[in-house]
Amino acid sequence: MIDELGIALSALTAHVATNLDNLAIMVGLILTVGQLRTLSGFLIAQGIMLSAAYFVSAGLETGLPHQVGYLGFIPIGLGLYALVGRYLGADSSAAEQVSKSRVLAIIALFLSVSFDSFAVFTPLLADSGPSYTMPILLGAATSAVALAVGGAMLASMAPARVSRIERLEWLAPYVMIAIGLYVVINTGTDIT
Repeated sequence: MIDELGIALSALTAHVATNLDNLAIMVGLILTVGQLRTLSGFLIAQGIMLSAAYFVSAGLETGLPHQVGYLGFIPIGLGLYALVGRYLGADSSAAEQVSKSRVLAIIALFLSVSFDSFAVFTPLLADSGPSYTMPILLGAATSAVALAVGGAMLASMAPARVSRIERLEWLAPYVMIAIGLYVVINTGTDIT
């Protein structure tokens, strides 16, 4: 039982350490697009990432590590799409589609910056025995929930004047493009 607790705490720590960038993004998104969409998008993205790490560690062959930089094009495309929608006007179909698919965009955004977590959890799950799989996943899931709560608390401490600046809605496409560029440019250094 001590071994399982130890590996669960290790997984929790590893997940927190590899998601500090997601925490910063989460706080910014809570302030711009709202808490429910952001937190649900983050938690869904973490579930997808952990599921993918589990299945890859279980023996599936994939070339993902070599093409992971291309994931940065997802937030870049979504950010550009939002900007085009904004310039076409609020009544355009592009703007409507961006607002309808905002949770999907948030999920894609969090997934695109979660490769470091994937890179940590895939070998951890692959190198651990079957009795440690559940403690590892529970530790990571506990971390994801704690980060979501922490992000909500940090965002609530933000200055009240944020709502006076139209909740910074205008900034979201630029943040997505910047994060996408970071993923495209930085991924090569993460793999080697």
